[in-house]
Amino acid sequence: MQQDNKLRYLVIGNAMAVLLIGLLSGVMLIFSLLDAVTLWPFPEWKVTIPGSTRGWQAAHVGGILNGVMIAGAAYLMQTLELSGRREKWAGWGMIITGWANTVFYWGGNFAANRGLSVATTPYGEGDLAGALAFLGGGAGMVFTFIAVSIFALAAFKKAKAS
Repeated sequence: MQQDNKLRYLVIGNAMAVLLIGLLSGVMLIFSLLDAVTLWPFPEWKVTIPGSTRGWQAAHVGGILNGVMIAGAAYLMQTLELSGRREKWAGWGMIITGWANTVFYWGGNFAANRGLSVATTPYGEGDLAGALAFLGGGAGMVFTFIAVSIFALAAFKKAKAS
């Protein structure tokens, strides 16, 4: 049981770190909207923030929602009484999901092609940031499907047994 708690705590810790980066994305959104870094009472610093308003909105809202989703997964792990391999796949799958999505959101903002491919897209040329965003997000998606499937199957099993 102690190992089970350790994994749940790791899931919660990673969830809050992902959520914190989502909050930081909100600051980037503000700077992007203003085309400047403005931290009162300091003077305004005119800069061009990479990415788009839409991209920083997605990183902000997506990061917060990913953090909440991952934290909820820790609760589900306990409620559904996951153990052994299912618990490890679900817990680590959600941790990987959060970081993969964070890499996708941030990398997409720094990529010419929005991180939608390793190659050129209608949005721009392929580059390193785009490749990292695409490959990170794509790899993470596999773990998301696995973890969510484990939660769903465990819940249906519990419902059938009730």
